[in-house]
Amino acid sequence: MMLLVVGCNFRDTPIELRERLAFSSARLQAGLDELSARYGCEAVIVSTCNRVELYLARTDALVVPDVHLIEEFLREFHQIGSIDLKPHLYHYDGPEAVLHLFRVVASLDSMIVGEGQIAGQVKQAAEAAQERATLGPMLRALFQHARVVSKRVRSETGIARGHVSVSSVAVDYVRQVFDHFGDKTILVIGAGKMGELTLRHLRDLKPKRIVVTNRSPEKAVQVAEGCGGQAVPWEQLDDALAGADIVLSTTGAAEPIVSRRRFDGVLARRAGGTMVILDIAVPRDFDPRIHDGDRTCLFNIDD
Repeated sequence: MMLLVVGCNFRDTPIELRERLAFSSARLQAGLDELSARYGCEAVIVSTCNRVELYLARTDALVVPDVHLIEEFLREFHQIGSIDLKPHLYHYDGPEAVLHLFRVVASLDSMIVGEGQIAGQVKQAAEAAQERATLGPMLRALFQHARVVSKRVRSETGIARGHVSVSSVAVDYVRQVFDHFGDKTILVIGAGKMGELTLRHLRDLKPKRIVVTNRSPEKAVQVAEGCGGQAVPWEQLDDALAGADIVLSTTGAAEPIVSRRRFDGVLARRAGGTMVILDIAVPRDFDPRIHDGDRTCLFNIDD
């Protein structure tokens, strides 16, 4: 019997490398299929803004993948042959792998200890493996029990009290930059789970205006209505950026949606004042070179 987890997270792997190792929804399916075919094992991939972890299991040990083989898989799958992954990868097997998953799903291994989103992300990872038929009896039992552990930790301890999400901390930072919000326009790019969590906190700031844009116009309208904001078409993103004081970007795009050249055009249209951009997407939505510390303050999830 074999149980192995190989991964990297925010502690030892910079965002520049994590975004290259991230599995988008489409790539996640291909990754699961490749792992299962290559090693003849059960497989689950947990890919979030803070970590990329591969869980592998099989009842017989005729061909046992190890950390070196998984490093080779990651290198080939993501086409990053020139980067040395060894210093960034950790691995656990057997009982240590079980303990690691329990710590992850209970948010003890999170950037913000106690945040609740990781439990849902792990659940979605198991469901994705189920859909691709790579979730076998061992990993099914493991991930089901991990959900029980997560619920027990949150119900029996105080780990979830207070501000325990990336979104809430991001908004706390905005409070330190601006002393009032009655004249501020907040732009939220992306209307996924992270965007919705952020909007819950943004409403308390009582800004002059909240603008939401998303590639799906129906989703943008739905989220905007829920926070008293206004949805704008994705095609008008540059206009929305030019009029924003605070930007929170949370898309699932595989590449930056705002390049330095594109942002230079936006900046030329602004009347003045500092723009604060909180780019909490991985891969990042904004080219990091647009940060100048004066007119534009750009912060990513690691910041």
